[in-house]
Amino acid sequence: MNGTTLRVNIKGVYLIEKAPGPVPIVLLEDDMKRIMPIYIGLSEAISINSALNHEIPPRPMTHDLFVTLVERLGSKIESILIDELNEGIYYARISVSLDGKSFDIDARPSDSIAIALRCAAPIQIRESVLSEAVITKDELANVLPLDNYLAS
Repeated sequence: MNGTTLRVNIKGVYLIEKAPGPVPIVLLEDDMKRIMPIYIGLSEAISINSALNHEIPPRPMTHDLFVTLVERLGSKIESILIDELNEGIYYARISVSLDGKSFDIDARPSDSIAIALRCAAPIQIRESVLSEAVITKDELANVLPLDNYLAS
């Protein structure tokens, strides 16, 4: 799939009110301050939030284990790319290098983001995906930072 890609930053992990209860989202933001949400699971939300806060768990979490395995095998996570939105489902790829060769691994965006944060790998998105999913600040009126939820 071709098209322009943009580097994005993680704005944070939040909960948004939906029926029957709050749902975790990760917000991505590009250089033009456009914001895009991705709905994720609670365990992935906690993993991403932990990486954003530079928290090191007493025992490796799944994403930590994956990163350690990749590194011990002499590979490197080069970047992640969120490259498709199909019927409300996002698709991503993790770009890995090994012995001068590169290959992509299909992955969920939430797992990809959690891994990229642990490796300081760039997070990219196709312009077409961002344009389709961008939201306004008004749509964020009822979000609550995940840290507030975890602290209660």
